[in-house]
Amino acid sequence: ETPNHRDPGASPSFYDLLVSLAKGHRAILALPDLGAELAYPPGTMIYILGKVLEHGVPRWGDGERIVIAHFVKDKVH
Repeated sequence: ETPNHRDPGASPSFYDLLVSLAKGHRAILALPDLGAELAYPPGTMIYILGKVLEHGVPRWGDGERIVIAHFVKDKVH
């Protein structure tokens, strides 16, 4: 489970890349600001503005889940 959050250190002008990996899970990506819940199965790649858009992943039940999150820190670029 990943609680809903915004990424305070991320840049508001660069997209963050989230990649869902592993197998056997039925994760959902919650985007409360948009009132949306998106299927987030293994192999999914999503670009969002993580500093601007609140996001999280509720408990996904069975299966393993690995996520790669790639983002640009505001103070580094």
